[in-house]
Amino acid sequence: MKDKKNKKGEETVEQETPVTEEAVVEETAAEESNEITITREKLEELNAYVKDAEAKRDEYLAMAQRTQADFDNFRRRNASLRIEVADEAVRDTVKEILPSLDNLERALAAAKAAGDESPLAKGVEMTLRGMEDALVKLGMERVDANPGTAFDPEKHNAVMMAEADEEHPEGTIIECFQTGFMVKGKVVRYAMVRVAN
Repeated sequence: MKDKKNKKGEETVEQETPVTEEAVVEETAAEESNEITITREKLEELNAYVKDAEAKRDEYLAMAQRTQADFDNFRRRNASLRIEVADEAVRDTVKEILPSLDNLERALAAAKAAGDESPLAKGVEMTLRGMEDALVKLGMERVDANPGTAFDPEKHNAVMMAEADEEHPEGTIIECFQTGFMVKGKVVRYAMVRVAN
């Protein structure tokens, strides 16, 4: 019980309302309901945060995969470009050496035609073979331009034409004036030939 004073200053006794079990249960239920509502709100916020984090994770994963794919493509392009540049350098080198190879072949042919068996002729022959072996190791090969071979404009340069006959049908090589060479599948010098027409 509580004592209170009224407007006149007299003390009055106010009785407390008795707390019933139902009131306690209702109050507890209301508090629990508020807690559940707060927990649901927090759970919804947490779910939204998780969804946002998952979306960012997927975005970053896709970005990392694209970057990895771009880098792999770059590495492959760079490797193939490096190989092509090296092959082109070999082709340029062989192209510059070919006139010397031709001169050695001419010198050897002249020595054989004259019946020269001197040590000089043998030295020229050894030099020629050594140079050819070194160029073959670099990937050089001769273009086939023997008489009777079919003319191929991608490998041969027709500088003269002649009438076709039984021995040389149309479109075949009659004579080769200058040997052609290829390095790693590409022509560095076309074979100069006479073709049956």
